[in-house]
Amino acid sequence: MSRPTLAALALATLVLVTGCSGDDEKKPAPAAESSAGPSAADTLVHTGLRQLEAGEDAKARATFENVLELDRENVYAHYNLGLLDQKAGRTKDAGAHYDAALATEPEFAPALYNKGILLEASDLEGAVDLYRRALDVDPKLAAAHMRLGFALLHLGETKEAEEHLATGVELDPSMANVEAPSYD
Repeated sequence: MSRPTLAALALATLVLVTGCSGDDEKKPAPAAESSAGPSAADTLVHTGLRQLEAGEDAKARATFENVLELDRENVYAHYNLGLLDQKAGRTKDAGAHYDAALATEPEFAPALYNKGILLEASDLEGAVDLYRRALDVDPKLAAAHMRLGFALLHLGETKEAEEHLATGVELDPSMANVEAPSYD
């Protein structure tokens, strides 16, 4: 499976966690494939993504853990384990997996975005930095525009906030009804 295909599959799972989601219809993809075909790790990542889509979280977790047995630095396995941990409210574990994904691929927009969500409660300015980095990588990430806009509004940066909120809605009209997260 090609790297772009795996990246697209990872982005598709982004919608599972985000409160301000409904993102682009991209899907995350695993690592590059050789001329001999996809690696065992890539095949497992694809299986795990199908399990996530089917709502089989426990099976997906086991599959992504198996990927890490084959490839300790697999960005997609770490990202999706982070996604599962975030969904289950295990924010410390989610953050560790996003950090591991970003250690392998520092510009992996889905991990930047989801880590930003984790930081909102404790470090809103840090979350803003992560949303900005995610948008530097993928300027069409509607949910990141929205989260950044809401955070900037809260921080009193109204003009820039309104620009990001408008861009988010322009990229994905379903974002028009999204409510701002609580920063209390």
